[in-house]
Amino acid sequence: MAKNFKERLYGRLPGVRSTMETAKDVRKPSLPLVARVKNFLSEFRAEMKKVTWPTRKETLGTTVVVIICVLIIVLFLGLADFGIGRGIQSFLRY
Repeated sequence: MAKNFKERLYGRLPGVRSTMETAKDVRKPSLPLVARVKNFLSEFRAEMKKVTWPTRKETLGTTVVVIICVLIIVLFLGLADFGIGRGIQSFLRY
């Protein structure tokens, strides 16, 4: 029987089962815990080798930008809090 468009599309997407498959057909035999841990660690090492780590200069530059932004936000919120507090105090004293 020929597959319809929906089944062909689902066949191309990872992790999607077609309506023809059952859960029993998809299950893989379970590996022992030690084998699964070894597999995870080897895949982890392979993925970590693909990571492009920032240079020291890039890290320092972004750290400085973050610290400056935090100081600006702290200054703004501090002044806003001070101004609102003074406004409420003067309103309550009136």
